[in-house]
Amino acid sequence: MSFELTDTHQDIQKAAREFAEKEFDLDLALELEKERRFPKSIFEKACQLGFIGVDYPESYGGQSLGLFENVLVIEEFTRKDSGIGISLSLADMGSSIILKHGDEDQKKKFVIPVTKGKATSTVATLTPTLRKNGESFVPSIQANPDGYHIERGETWVIHGSSAHTLILLCEDPDPEKSLCLIVEKDSKGLKVLGLKKMMGMRLSSIDEMAFDHVKIPRSHAILWNREGVDPLTTYRRIHRIKTSAQALGIAQGAFEQAMKHAREREQFGKKIVQFQGIQFMLAELYTLIEAARGLVYRAARDYDVNAKEVERNSSVAKLFATDVAVRTTIDSIQIHGGVGLMREYSIERMFRDAKTIQNLEESDLVQKALIAKRIVLS
Repeated sequence: MSFELTDTHQDIQKAAREFAEKEFDLDLALELEKERRFPKSIFEKACQLGFIGVDYPESYGGQSLGLFENVLVIEEFTRKDSGIGISLSLADMGSSIILKHGDEDQKKKFVIPVTKGKATSTVATLTPTLRKNGESFVPSIQANPDGYHIERGETWVIHGSSAHTLILLCEDPDPEKSLCLIVEKDSKGLKVLGLKKMMGMRLSSIDEMAFDHVKIPRSHAILWNREGVDPLTTYRRIHRIKTSAQALGIAQGAFEQAMKHAREREQFGKKIVQFQGIQFMLAELYTLIEAARGLVYRAARDYDVNAKEVERNSSVAKLFATDVAVRTTIDSIQIHGGVGLMREYSIERMFRDAKTIQNLEESDLVQKALIAKRIVLS
C-alpha cells in the first residue's frame, strides 16, 4: 500500500512543523514540565490555526479531514517537543468520542468549545479495581428517571485536573449494561485525589479522581447502536493510533538530534559520524523509523475508511512505534554521551515520554495479546 503524501498532506505537515518551531520553546517546555502544567496558551493558538480537531467536520470547528491528517500534525508536534506534543494531542480525546457517538445537542455543547480553544476534554474508564490491601473496589452506578447516580468510583485520568469535560466509559461484562457518560468538571462529588508523579508525560497531569455520589443528567448519557462499535472500542482505537503517532514523532526528533550531534562532535580528530559504529546505529534507526511510519499511517487510514483490520493494525502500530521510540531515544542518548543525560537537552525527556506512552493505558504486552487474539481467531 502506497503512502505517498498529497500536496494537501505536505501543506499540513509544513504548517504543523512551522507552528511547532515557532511556539514550542525548550525553556518553556522545561518550566511547564517542572510545574506539571498544561500548555494552555499554545493549545489556544493551535486551536485558532485549526490543528486541534483537524479531523472534525467544519460545522463543529474542524477541517473535515481524517485521523490520518491528525496523525501528521501529532507527528510534527512531538518531533519538535515530546511533552507539548503529547499534551496537545490528548486534549480533545473526549470530544472524539462525543463526535462519533453523541447526539447533536451534545456535539454543539461539548465539541465546539474544544475546537475554539475554550475547553479541553478527556476520557476515563470506570471498572472494578484492586486496592493496595488486596480488597476489590467495585464502582456503583444507579439509573433513575432523571439520569444516573454514581455512588462511588475511582480512576486515573489523563488531564484530569485541567480538562473541562470528562467522558466516563463504564465497562461491564454484559455489553448491554455498559455506559458512556459526560461528566462536567464542576459536577458535585467529583474530586481530584492527587497528581500521579509519572516518569514522563508531565505536561498531561495524570490524576487520580474519585466519584462520590455524582449525579449525571440523562441528557449527558451517550447512547449508541449496541450492534455497532461502542465508545470504549472507539476510544481505544483512536488512543492507540494517536499514541503511535506520538511515538513516531519522538523517534524522528530523537534521530535528527542524534544526526546533528554526530556531525558536530569530534573525537580523535574526526567527526563521530565518520565512525562506522555510529553509522550503523543511525542506519538501523532510520530503517526502524521508516517501518514504523508505514504502520502508523496504515492504521490511521484503516480507521478513516473503517477497515476490518483497524483493531489489529492499531495495536500493531502502537506496539512497533512505541518500541522504536524507546530504542531511538536510548541510542540517541548513547550517541550524545554525557550531555544526552542533561535536562538542558531534550533527549532524556524524550526517552521518559517514550517509555511512558509505551506502558500507559494498554501496555506493549496487552498489544501483543490483542494481536495474537486477532491473528489466531480471525
